Amino acid sequence: MRTAFLTLTLLAACASNVAAAKPPAPVNARTIQNLPDFPLGHLRGSISPKLYKSLIISPVTAWVIAQVSSSPGAPPKLVRSDAGGAFDALALDMAKGWNAVGYNTIESRLSKPTLNVHLLIYKIADGLMAVNFSHNDEAFHAGRQYSDIWVGVFKGGQWTRIGGTKVMRQSPEPYR
Repeated sequence: MRTAFLTLTLLAACASNVAAAKPPAPVNARTIQNLPDFPLGHLRGSISPKLYKSLIISPVTAWVIAQVSSSPGAPPKLVRSDAGGAFDALALDMAKGWNAVGYNTIESRLSKPTLNVHLLIYKIADGLMAVNFSHNDEAFHAGRQYSDIWVGVFKGGQWTRIGGTKVMRQSPEPYR
């Protein structure tokens, strides 16, 4: 009788753990885990663990990278775009809100630092969610990097900031 009770208790505990687990992303879904050369560690260190756990399993709709130069007045340029141009204008506009600061010229006075500004787009039930952050691949001398993050949702014809630490000015609508 006692072993039957223990068996039922263990089965109930296992069933509750299985029911509480988040569903994994579909096997063929493109997530930030399988994007080539994506700065996963940098993003993990810059956002809350709860948001990171959500982003790591969510399918990515688009990933656009704009590069910001430290030269004054130089416009940002696209380095990568995998959305067929749908979010290019948005990425370039958001990249204008970033700049390279604290660059150490001791390593090389010949090269100008650049800053890669990443834009991740996710389709969610309410519309679109965007995650925007910067990362400098050239800053290996600086050790661990942290970045401000902007997280917003596009609904009702405008972007609304829902999280992160960076405040952006009004950005254009996607797909334009």
